[in-house]
Amino acid sequence: MADAGGVREREEEEDDDFVCLDPSFFMNRNYEMKTFTYGSQELQLLCLSSACTDYDLTGQLVWPGAVLMNTYLSEHPETVKGCSLIELGSGIGITGILCSRFCKEVVLTDHNDEVLEIIKKNIEMQSCSGNADAGYHFC
Repeated sequence: MADAGGVREREEEEDDDFVCLDPSFFMNRNYEMKTFTYGSQELQLLCLSSACTDYDLTGQLVWPGAVLMNTYLSEHPETVKGCSLIELGSGIGITGILCSRFCKEVVLTDHNDEVLEIIKKNIEMQSCSGNADAGYHFC
């Protein structure tokens, strides 16, 4: 029969060997200012130029689906004109920010605090440039 005290001692020794790294160690924060043009709408946003999946921060870049959606919305703004809109998994906020040009209110969401900071900065840049027509909320 094993000694229960010996097992506890080994578990405590193993816990001492455990190293916890701050998740920010893996984050790529080399954001670039990029200009995106959809019809007559121009967006200047911070984003990464390449994917970073080490810490699942895929929300830091612009996905091809967002480019397609924004192209469609710029050609058919009546689709969302005057609406209240919630965007789930907004990433850098490119689609939600474009929709703010046509919508009454836009809510941008993402699950990652780092990505939410990028959304906040991108929204602030739109507000400073006079392009914020809608009320923004993000969570």
